[in-house]
Amino acid sequence: MTDKTTATPQWLTTSEVARLFRVARSTVTSWAYRGLLPYTATPTGRLRFYRASIEQRLAERRGLDGHH
Repeated sequence: MTDKTTATPQWLTTSEVARLFRVARSTVTSWAYRGLLPYTATPTGRLRFYRASIEQRLAERRGLDGHH
């Protein structure tokens, strides 16, 4: 039986996404509002990003940046 409380969270915060992309939080917010990153907002207005979407965007970005 798996404990879902220790599973990888499905949603990421703006700070977590910023760390993954190595950019400022304001950049992540800008990308979200410009439609470059899919997000949802909490009832208090904080942005949350679906982990699978962010991982896909990271992979796409690495494919563009890494000319190995």
